[in-house]
Amino acid sequence: MIPNHSPWIKQLRRTRPIVSLDKNIETDVVIVGGGIAGVTTAFFALRNTNQNVVLIEADKIAHGATGHNAGQIASYFEKPLSEIVDEFGLDLAIDGQKSVESAWILLDQIIEEAKLRTPLHRFVGRTGLSSLDQVILNLKNNLYRKNGGLEVEAIVIAEEWEEKEKIPSEYRDLYKFLPQKDLLDLLEVKNKDYIACFSYQKGSMNSALFSEELINHMATQHKERFSFYEGSPVKVVRLKEDYGVLEILDHNIKAKRIVLCTNGFEYLKIKNEAGAEIDTKFHHGVAGRVGYMSGYLDSSSNPPMAASYFPKMKISGANDPTGEKYFYLTRRPHEHDGKRYHNLICTGGPEKVLPNGADYSKEAYCSEEVRGVIDGFLKNNYLKHPDKGVRYDFCWHGLMGYTPNGIRRIGSEPCNPVLLYNLGCNGVGILPSIYGGSRISRFLNNEEVEISIFDPHDQRCEI
Repeated sequence: MIPNHSPWIKQLRRTRPIVSLDKNIETDVVIVGGGIAGVTTAFFALRNTNQNVVLIEADKIAHGATGHNAGQIASYFEKPLSEIVDEFGLDLAIDGQKSVESAWILLDQIIEEAKLRTPLHRFVGRTGLSSLDQVILNLKNNLYRKNGGLEVEAIVIAEEWEEKEKIPSEYRDLYKFLPQKDLLDLLEVKNKDYIACFSYQKGSMNSALFSEELINHMATQHKERFSFYEGSPVKVVRLKEDYGVLEILDHNIKAKRIVLCTNGFEYLKIKNEAGAEIDTKFHHGVAGRVGYMSGYLDSSSNPPMAASYFPKMKISGANDPTGEKYFYLTRRPHEHDGKRYHNLICTGGPEKVLPNGADYSKEAYCSEEVRGVIDGFLKNNYLKHPDKGVRYDFCWHGLMGYTPNGIRRIGSEPCNPVLLYNLGCNGVGILPSIYGGSRISRFLNNEEVEISIFDPHDQRCEI
């Protein structure tokens, strides 16, 4: 039995004691959730407004999904761009994609202004495809990117692929041919099932270390306007007409605005005392998935990389966000036990749906079945010596919140604008969280914020 052991949490080496809420507080803004979404929302609220901010975390800063992810930074959604176009139209879909990609600039801004030292690696990421349907879907997405004025993804297709003639002619200027050997070299795999590769900017970062550094920066630089409390689970959120009250332990926080930056599975109740019922719609509007990952240290000096792989064979236990099962792999430098830098190879993909109302335990052991699925992927695709297998140094899992339409919720609750959201990991959380924090600061400033795919459409009040 292997415990839930995350490499990102191990790197924190935190010595700060847990300080729980021990008094009643009145403030302008209270943020619920101390992951990367909550911490960056606090950063932009302090940066872009003159308001007082309190952040509340039920456990410890960055010890939820932020400390139990794959460390990969990507700007795509866990659903095809073409489906987002079908739902919202081309203009809104493209604006949404631009918004997420703008978070690269926001991330640089945070690191520079807060003088953070958390390593950030950027590189060209790869995605391997193995079927005609996958190729056509990604070409369709790329055509929407082109028509919407976005930079297109570089797509190469194996010259030897027998089905290449079946690709519709409308996509002909969106890809190039390459010998399959060179294509497999791009993907760093040996499996000849992969017949196409598309490339776009990706990165890697320890988002837990990033969040921990940033919270310390805010506590030092904005100590007159910012405070935070850990070990302080919210029991009830009471919404009035122009303020809200949070019941936490034996104390209350009264705030003009409340921002939920959670995964949607806290045992809190939302009582809207100034309008329609919210609680049921909120808790039934986010589905849970537990993502599983494994990591091992490698002494190679290969550069950082991140790739996703859509295999030809359906493999039991892998995720299925868009009807296609896939795996992801990230390689990055990692200091281990104070020793010299090694490469940490992280692999994930298997997910399990958390049944409605079921409990998730961070203390649960890693699944042997899931690790076997990851073993199979590595042996068939990545390992140069598959017969030797892998000795894992880390095995971990984390709870992610999925909204019904796979789009992050960033905006005010239509039933009562005192409550705002920056939530819904949907499998790819770092960049959307950062963009969400910036967008929320505009609501806090009472600005006119443009309509967006991120507005909480699936919770609109019916009057």
